[in-house]
Amino acid sequence: MAPQHDNPAARLRDVLVAVHARFPGQRDQEAILGWAAFAQTLEVDENSAAGVHAIASVIQLPATIVAAVRALGEDSDEEEHLLFGLDTLESALSGVAARKPLYQVFAEIVPGGHVPKSAAAHGLLSISRALHRANPTQPLSAEDLTRLESLITEMMSEVSAGALPTQLRILLLSHLHSMLQAVHISRVTGREDIEATFDALFGSVIRRPEHVESMRETGFVERFRDWINSVNGIISIGTGTVGLGQQVMRMLG
Repeated sequence: MAPQHDNPAARLRDVLVAVHARFPGQRDQEAILGWAAFAQTLEVDENSAAGVHAIASVIQLPATIVAAVRALGEDSDEEEHLLFGLDTLESALSGVAARKPLYQVFAEIVPGGHVPKSAAAHGLLSISRALHRANPTQPLSAEDLTRLESLITEMMSEVSAGALPTQLRILLLSHLHSMLQAVHISRVTGREDIEATFDALFGSVIRRPEHVESMRETGFVERFRDWINSVNGIISIGTGTVGLGQQVMRMLG
């Protein structure tokens, strides 16, 4: 079942349950290291920079959850209730980084290693619901992610083949690569990471007037404006789509 909420608790639970579904039995879990099991589930090369980044992002999720819960401003008793047991999850995930067998990682979360029925999994559900009430956000659909990947790779090809100045071309390709990586690991980092890399790309161009002028001179500004609006139409929530569209028109002309 696809997760209904997009927040760090929902994403961590989704990944843990997915790893368990791929390696459900003790024998399977003993036969593979946690690092490799998470890499296979996330469909990344465990020895690549992208793979390391993806797995490290999972390991960092408990700390992200703590920060998100504390930002809710709940009273101390409710906060303590929501965060109860999260230190155990954090310790278990550190075993992934230490290259422990998957069974040892899961056994620290729940005796017998059956993650879906564990207190940790139910606790993450409770946190997810609390975070969703404060900031209701749904995950991007598979179709949205496919469309984003297509838009980003198309733009990377156009920038590489275009007549833009070298400095601007390198800047755009660097940010586009970060966006593409965020799309690929959105199961872990969510739509907020895609939004952050998108904002960084747009901001890096807008705060340098010479880049906008170079786009105008090479006839690229209209294409960039259309691309910005297309991507924003997919990832924005509420009035964000209209707001940025108007800003793009003002800043790019």
